[in-house]
Amino acid sequence: FNNNNNGLKNEPIYAKVNKKKTGQAASLEEPIYAQVAKKVNAKIDRLNQIASGLGGVGQAAGFPLKKHDKVDDLSKVGLSASPEPIYATIDDLGGPFPLKRHDKVDDLSKVGLSREQQLAQKIDNLNQAVSEAKAGFFGNLEQTIDNLK
Repeated sequence: FNNNNNGLKNEPIYAKVNKKKTGQAASLEEPIYAQVAKKVNAKIDRLNQIASGLGGVGQAAGFPLKKHDKVDDLSKVGLSASPEPIYATIDDLGGPFPLKRHDKVDDLSKVGLSREQQLAQKIDNLNQAVSEAKAGFFGNLEQTIDNLK
């Protein structure tokens, strides 16, 4: 039995603490969530001040923040607002990347060697290693076979 000398038996100890805390909160002028909201708003205002202070520097660094933009509007901070993956915009550069808008990056047949070229290269390597093995050099053959596994 927890006997807390307050006439209540078996009351968990934390209940006493909670009662004390809620009592304190009730004695304050405004509810706790209003205080929290004020603090959060103050922080957001501070972030907005910092962001607007970056004006010239930010634009030089490629962040088109304007004086009245809110920090939580991330579409202004170099991030695409659309859910489209970033790699899909590579083709906009017009560079030597044969990526189409809907290709996935892990489709390596579009980047570098085609599958046929890779297989031909492996067969050439194997033929070369077999030729060397016939001449008495087995190191390259073992390594090439390991690479093929």
